[in-house]
Amino acid sequence: MTAGRYSWMDGALCAQADPDLWTSAIGGGTRTPKRICGNCPVARECDAHATALHIYEGLAMNGVWGGRSKRQRDQDRRELGEAA
Repeated sequence: MTAGRYSWMDGALCAQADPDLWTSAIGGGTRTPKRICGNCPVARECDAHATALHIYEGLAMNGVWGGRSKRQRDQDRRELGEAA
């Protein structure tokens, strides 16, 4: 069980899948991770987590988080006038 502000991760479907699906999404396909995220009850929290870590911590959150790739998150930030 995850405590505190990351307790939402306990409901994540990715925790039940092969971790290599997400790391291979870097430069690999994103179809399977996005399909899993599409059915995940905490996808919204996951996407917000990846976005917040990038904005507030300056971390490059690679791979698929909350059903969106790094490229998609970067594009959204550019459209909102933030540095990607």
